Amino acid sequence: MHDGAVPIVLKAPYKRRPWKGVFEAESSTFLQPDGYKMELVHHASEGTDRPPLLFVHGSFHAAWCWQEHYQPHFANTGYESYAVSLRGQGKSTRQEGIGACSLAEHVKDLSHIISSLPRPPVLIGHSFGGLVVQRYITGPSGSDAVEALPSVAGLGLLCAAPASGNDALVKRVAKKSMMMAARLTWGMVTKNFLNNVAACRELFFSEDLPAADLERFQGLLRDNASKIPVIDVSTMKREVPLAAPPSGHPPAFVLGADADNIVDVQAVKETAALYNVQPHILHNSAHDIMLDTRWREAADLMAAWLESL
Repeated sequence: MHDGAVPIVLKAPYKRRPWKGVFEAESSTFLQPDGYKMELVHHASEGTDRPPLLFVHGSFHAAWCWQEHYQPHFANTGYESYAVSLRGQGKSTRQEGIGACSLAEHVKDLSHIISSLPRPPVLIGHSFGGLVVQRYITGPSGSDAVEALPSVAGLGLLCAAPASGNDALVKRVAKKSMMMAARLTWGMVTKNFLNNVAACRELFFSEDLPAADLERFQGLLRDNASKIPVIDVSTMKREVPLAAPPSGHPPAFVLGADADNIVDVQAVKETAALYNVQPHILHNSAHDIMLDTRWREAADLMAAWLESL
């Protein structure tokens, strides 16, 4: 733990469905310097020299989405991990009168968490969480200055929003199908996916995800729903496009899905090109790649990359 790091206060075990592995998860409260209490789910593993993993969720999700499969799976392969619920999300404190955060504010929160860890982690982000991760690596655009951030061992970008923002994504979807674009926009704005199973599947999941799993995941989305968006969109438009990744940036892993209705393959390729890596495209998988039918295939691809670090 670095000097001046903020301690993690452990609380009761995280409530989740049974897992056949031997490692237990603990839901903890991370106390930020400003007094904000942030949910941080820790999943232990056997002692190894591997870097820990720090998972960052996207819009409408929270730490639970990593605890479902990825945290126990990677614990059983030797990786300790942490999953954070960003401000206002999941079981992180809901603050009255406080709106959505900027990318820079999320980066500051992550920097304090990373400073508290014994070793630099691999920072892994999904969807808008992937944009936060990229902002952590690239630093601010323009003349905005921030203090040096704690180092990370690598970054994983899973169906991540591109550094250029989501405007081009929306235009491509609209060009392909105005009806699809309207349904997706309506779903995002009204959050009708919290109660409409078909809308939930169209936004996040594959056609072959079993109905029981779909309904359970929809329930978890609903139970952890927040009125506060993950990212302040108006502020984001001033923060993107992000600066190019610095030379000597940490190793990167980029994964997308060809049935993703939110972040298309073109955006995934755009992100991979920024980090000079080949993208991995999972076939017949949707946006929630860590929960969807082929979550293990996605995890195996990332595990192979992790072994190279």
